[in-house]
Amino acid sequence: MVRVRSGIAIALAAALIFTACSSDKKATSTGSGSSASSSSNAPLTASFRGVTATSIKIAIADIDYDCLAQFLDITHGDIKKVTQAMVDRINNNGGILGRKLEIVFSQQCPLKQDEVAKACTTFTDDDQVFAVLGLYDTEPPGNGSNKLCLSKDHATIQINHIVKQAIIDQATPGLLLTPDRTPERTLDAVLSLVKQQNTLAGKTIALLADQNTVTGAEPKVKAAASDLKLKQGSTAVLSITNEETTAAQAQLDSFIEKWKTEGVNALVMAGLSVSAKQFVEKIKAAIPGMLLITDSTETGGQAQDEVKAGKNPNPYEGMLSADGPSSQETFDSAPVQECVKAYEQATGEKVIAPNQLAAGQTGTGAPKRVEVFTAIEDRCSELDLFKQIAEKAGPNLTNDTWIAAVNGFGKIKLNRSPFGSLHQGKYDADDAARLVAFDSAVPANGDFKPLSELKDIGT
Repeated sequence: MVRVRSGIAIALAAALIFTACSSDKKATSTGSGSSASSSSNAPLTASFRGVTATSIKIAIADIDYDCLAQFLDITHGDIKKVTQAMVDRINNNGGILGRKLEIVFSQQCPLKQDEVAKACTTFTDDDQVFAVLGLYDTEPPGNGSNKLCLSKDHATIQINHIVKQAIIDQATPGLLLTPDRTPERTLDAVLSLVKQQNTLAGKTIALLADQNTVTGAEPKVKAAASDLKLKQGSTAVLSITNEETTAAQAQLDSFIEKWKTEGVNALVMAGLSVSAKQFVEKIKAAIPGMLLITDSTETGGQAQDEVKAGKNPNPYEGMLSADGPSSQETFDSAPVQECVKAYEQATGEKVIAPNQLAAGQTGTGAPKRVEVFTAIEDRCSELDLFKQIAEKAGPNLTNDTWIAAVNGFGKIKLNRSPFGSLHQGKYDADDAARLVAFDSAVPANGDFKPLSELKDIGT
C-alpha cells in the first residue's frame, strides 16, 4: 500500500533536503465561477487560453528521476512513453467533446528549485497551456509556492499529487485539484477509524509536527483527544528548514523527556519530515511502547528502509494510518486495467503487476525496481479526472466553466479508488479509506496491512 509514486517525497524527506523556493510570478485574474456551458451541442471555439476549436493544450509535469538516483531504488520506466500512450487513449476515443489533447511534456529536478520555479512561467507565459497535470513542485523540498504560482498567480488549472490542504486553501478555488487525499483529510480519517476501533482507549496522545504542518494538525489532535476523553501531552514542533537537523534533534530530546513525565504513549506524526528515521529511531529507543500514527502511508517508505537494513525491532512496526485499496487491488481494478491494456497495445510491452515484481529488484546494490504500473496509474488518474471535469464544463471551456463544473460535480469516478467526490470547498477527490498498520513481515520489505474494511469518507 505504500504509494511508491510518492517515493520521491519519501526519499527527499529521508535525506531531509529542504531548499528555499522562489518563482517569477505574475498576477492573472480569473472569474469567480459561472455556470458550466448549458448546451453540449454548442459550436467549439477558441474559448480560452490553450483551448481552440479542435484542441486543448495541457502540460504534463513529472520528476526528473535521474537527479534523484542516489536516493531512490525504484524507477517508473519511460515516463514520456507512458504519457503519450495515455494521451493517445483519450485522443483515439474522441478526445474531450471532440477536442484533442495537445501536450507539453516537462520534467524537473526537485533539488533544483529554480528549475521548478521557472517551469511555472514557461507553462503559462511561453507555452500558454490551459492546465498543468502531473507531479509538480513536490513537498519536500518545495513549500507549495510554485503550485500557487500556477493556480493562484497565473490562474492556471492544476491536477497534482502530494498536495497539502493548506496549499489548496490558498489557490483560486477549483483550480488546484488532486485525485488523491490530502494529508489533513487522511489524519481526519485515521483518527475517526481509531475511534471506531477503540484503539486509543487509555492512551495519552501527543503531536509531533514541523513548522509547516502544526497549524493543520494540532486542532485535529486536540479535538480527537477531547472526543475520546484522552489525556493529551505536549505538542512538539521541530524546526526543519535545511539539511542540518542538529537543532531539531535537540528539540526532540527535550520533548521526549516531557512525554516521559506526561506518560505519552501514542504519537501523531504530521508530515513526512518529522517521520524520518533519525527522529523515529530516537523516539522508540526512549519510549519503546509508543504507538505511532501517521497522516501519510508514504511514511511507510522509511519503515521499508529499516526492513532492508535489517533493523529489528523495526521502530515503525505497528504504525497506524489510513489508506485506500492496496497496490495490487488497484492494479487489478477494471479502470486501471483499461489503462494498462492501452499501454500494452500502444507499446507492445507487458506491464508487470505489483505482486509479480521480484523482491530482489529492491534494496541497496540491487537493480532498481521498475514500476511502470505506477506511472500508468498516475497519468491515467490525472487525465481521466481532467476529462470528466472538462466534459461537464461543456463546449465553452474556460476557467469559469471549469470552476463551476468542479464546484457542482459531486460523486466522481476515480480509476484507483472506489469512492470519490468533488464539490465546493473539497478539491481532493479520493474518499476511500480504511485503518492500516505497518507490518515488516509482509513480503518483500514490509507494507501496511488492512485492519478494517474500506469506507466512503466523503463529505
